[in-house]
Amino acid sequence: MFIMKVLGEKKAVRVLHLEDDPNDRLFVQEMVSADGLDCEFTPVQTRGDFETALHQSSFDLIISDYSMPAFDGLSGLAIAHELSPKTPFIFFSGTIGEDSAVNSLRKGAVDYVTKQHPQRLVPAIRQALRNVADHTQLQQTEQKNREQAELLDKATDAILVCDLSNCITYWNESAERIYGWTAVEVIGKELIAVLFHGKPPSLVQEMMKSLGERGEWTGELQELTKDNKPVIVQGRATLIRDENQMPKSLLLINTDITERKQLEEQFLRSQRLESLGVLISGIAHDLNNALTPVLIGIDMLRASPAEKENILKTMHSSARRGADMVKQVLAFARGGDTHKTLIQAEPLVKEMGKIITDTFPKNIDCQVKLNQRLWPVSGIPTQLYQVLMNLCVNARDAMPDGGTLTLATENICVDNTMAASHPDAKPGNYVCVSVADTGTGISIEQMEKIFQPFFTTKAPDKGTGLGLSTSVSIIKHHDGFLTVHSDVGHGTEFKFYLPAVIESFPALMAEERLLPNGNGECILVVDDEVIVLVIARTALENYGYRVLTAASGLEAITCLAEKRDAVDVVIADLAMPLMGGAATANALRRINPDIKIIIAGDSEKEAEDIKERVSVNAFMVKPFTVEKLLNGLHQVLAQNEKRT
Repeated sequence: MFIMKVLGEKKAVRVLHLEDDPNDRLFVQEMVSADGLDCEFTPVQTRGDFETALHQSSFDLIISDYSMPAFDGLSGLAIAHELSPKTPFIFFSGTIGEDSAVNSLRKGAVDYVTKQHPQRLVPAIRQALRNVADHTQLQQTEQKNREQAELLDKATDAILVCDLSNCITYWNESAERIYGWTAVEVIGKELIAVLFHGKPPSLVQEMMKSLGERGEWTGELQELTKDNKPVIVQGRATLIRDENQMPKSLLLINTDITERKQLEEQFLRSQRLESLGVLISGIAHDLNNALTPVLIGIDMLRASPAEKENILKTMHSSARRGADMVKQVLAFARGGDTHKTLIQAEPLVKEMGKIITDTFPKNIDCQVKLNQRLWPVSGIPTQLYQVLMNLCVNARDAMPDGGTLTLATENICVDNTMAASHPDAKPGNYVCVSVADTGTGISIEQMEKIFQPFFTTKAPDKGTGLGLSTSVSIIKHHDGFLTVHSDVGHGTEFKFYLPAVIESFPALMAEERLLPNGNGECILVVDDEVIVLVIARTALENYGYRVLTAASGLEAITCLAEKRDAVDVVIADLAMPLMGGAATANALRRINPDIKIIIAGDSEKEAEDIKERVSVNAFMVKPFTVEKLLNGLHQVLAQNEKRT
């Protein structure tokens, strides 16, 4: 905006001055200069000079005498309107009368000042420049608004704006395309009446609550078009505030994902059928076992009518067992509701344990360990069941000679420390479901690829390699995260974490998690991972401990040799290069036989192995939260030299 720059940045105002009297020209220049207005004057006094100046340069202002011997001001005004119509034109004359002044304004002059009142000239100049600046700013704002409106209409997303009464005030062309309503039809109507036909799902209440608390919300919604057809959108809602930070309006940006969700469901169904395919022999065997008593019972009824009651009872039980299995298989194959509901993970895990027992090879022992007071989660049962199926089938294939498959659940609070070590994790309350096997394990090379689509170590006819990638996608869709820990030759454990809906358990919410503090005890942390040392130091120091760190077993030995009596507890990682945790612990025992030692490893199996190799006070399975670390450390400090 040039005129604003002229005034704001003190640049000279370019003035074309049409005046035949040199004294009057000098007078005007001195007057504006005395008032602090920096102007650059171009004087002209003939028609030719005036036209030439307008052709060759642009000006911010034209000042003109009204009557001159060879040229008059009204003619100059007409020429200026033709050659430079946006340049303000001011008459400064001693001969202009009232009628002539009014006539000049009608013809386009912005002001007139008589030479008898010259003090009005500078204010008139300033006002004229301000008017031009305001007009330019208005034009730019209008142009910007037009461009933004065009961009919003070209967007593929539905963009809606509502006032604080939830009445629609803006509705772009993509919203018309997605929902079938025109802007004219919906402007002024309530959002609920348009998108949900007056019957909003419970998720809308969650959205409004989130907007009130955080000012934003993101999630999936099923809405309705004008023709009452369902449409699934990925919605993003933002509370817009005014300059005083008071709520002003609600902005909604909805992406139509109906087709994508349909394709996802088709893919998931295909993947579920693949999972059923690998179980089909076990299912057939179990169905045969269920049908055999029915067939035999029919023959027995014919031969021994007296035993009718017992035979019928057996047949009924077997038939129900077969029917339940068929129902279970069909439900899993078909899928179910694609909308999240409040569910408990415990029944899903129990049911999976039953399927494993019924259909997996008998040399695989299935153990189910459940927390009886699990928090509820928001999820899609069929999809979570599919994650369990994928992980269990992989565990089965990792144990061709048999082994133990363990399903477990627990409530867990993920703190900032644990969340920092997992890219998809956020601090909060979670329900953790784990699937552990005692199979072949996963090598480091394979670990980097297992979540890639179509990567598989199985034979070409044994799987597509989509199980783990699908599982990760489902867990992310549930706002959770998945971890894996494996030891080649000793097994693998997958854990997936789902955000808990803790509001459903107000009694549990009231329970405070009081973590034990230290009393200045000195802890030596030994780990070859720098990030682990940094996080452990921060966590322990925050709870009242003094911390020493060592990046290797050799460093730990040197440190303890120098500060033998200062260190109270050593926490050492089991797997370190050159000198592992077991060797380090034995060496530290030789320096100080009474030192308390905690070994951190990846599985309970390692805890059993370590007992035979070294005397330690405790074993902690990684990854562990601050809660587990502090509680474990507190228990070790409370021991009276008791070792495991």
